[in-house]
Amino acid sequence: MPFEDARYSGPDYKRLTPQQFRQVLQLHELYIRGRSGGRPASFARHDLSGLDLSGRDLSRADLTGANLRGSKLSDTRLSGANLFGADLRLSTLDGADLSKSDLRGACLRGAQMERACFRGADLRQGTFAKMDSGELAASAALRPQAADATKVRARGADFSEAKLTDAVLTGADLRDAVLNHADLRNVDMRRADLTGAVLERADMTNARLNEAILRGACLSKAIFKGAEVQGVDISGAIMDGEVFAGALKVEGLTKPAISSISRETLVEMLRHHAIWVESSGKNGQRAVLNHADLSGYDLSHVNLAMATIVGARLRRVNLTGAMLSMVDLSFSDLREANLSNADLRGACLSHAHLGAAMLVGANLGPLERVGVGSQDLPSNLEGAKFFAADLRSASLKKARVQDADFGGALLDDVTMVEVDIDKARAARSTAPKS
Repeated sequence: MPFEDARYSGPDYKRLTPQQFRQVLQLHELYIRGRSGGRPASFARHDLSGLDLSGRDLSRADLTGANLRGSKLSDTRLSGANLFGADLRLSTLDGADLSKSDLRGACLRGAQMERACFRGADLRQGTFAKMDSGELAASAALRPQAADATKVRARGADFSEAKLTDAVLTGADLRDAVLNHADLRNVDMRRADLTGAVLERADMTNARLNEAILRGACLSKAIFKGAEVQGVDISGAIMDGEVFAGALKVEGLTKPAISSISRETLVEMLRHHAIWVESSGKNGQRAVLNHADLSGYDLSHVNLAMATIVGARLRRVNLTGAMLSMVDLSFSDLREANLSNADLRGACLSHAHLGAAMLVGANLGPLERVGVGSQDLPSNLEGAKFFAADLRSASLKKARVQDADFGGALLDDVTMVEVDIDKARAARSTAPKS
């Protein structure tokens, strides 16, 4: 059978009656609320497989070695919980909070954990021993077992500051995941998909990344010393300097090709593009600035409508009041750029990095009545990073925001009409309009 593991087999799991189970949960709820008579839930080595615990608050619960295989834990609070050696194979953890939880030696193979929070969690090795009573305990006598997250579906999950030393994440889906400051030393991420992931200051010393996909990932100040990166795709990745200088097996590494453009060439391209827009494509030439380095340029009030600027470097570019409707800026680096009052209707910013960017009053709403069918064309912000960006008074009407990250962003008076904000991450705001 798939995902079998000898560590999690055997008849020695404890079982509770439904009444006993409810009583434990009730007492735990009192404990969480600080009420008298409450006590933390203890499910160590208990069989909880297949149970629906969605939305429950199990913060600080003891689930050491528990059998949670196939359980439903969507939106469950497990912050600070002890899940040492727990069996979470094929479980559903979408939106769950496992911040600062102990997952050492846990098995998460095939689990689904989209947009789950593992901030500060411990997924390092765990050492197991069977006591005479059959209980699970830590012991130096037996060989440590790595936390196993093979083929997990963790799109948009947050592993910031998590400890993942020696963890196994082969074939994992980590698209748009956040792994800032994560300890990934000796991790096995072969064939993992990290498209659009953020790994700023992550330590990947001696990691195994062969054939992994890091397309459009943010690798600023990440450490890859001794890492195996054979066949890794880093096209469109955001890097500061030669982050792979100390990596091993760099054969077949697909590096981003960023090209510089002189001011004179850029001015001429903009002139031809303006003619192309005004003539509806009959004259002039569309601006194609894919993988171009435009950092620091003043492009305020320019007309780049429908231009293609994929995977470009636009850090600290001034685009104040620019016409950018239907522009394709996917996978571009727009950190600290100024897009205040820019017209971005129908634009594609998929997986773009807009950390600390200024978007005050920007229009990211739909381009209305487009084409023969007169349909609205919404802006695509899927997987875009708006860390600490200023979006005050901006319009995100009808925008597609799946896996977009607004962590720390200023969202006062933002218009979010017909926006499925639940699909975004860290969408905290003082008062968005809806």
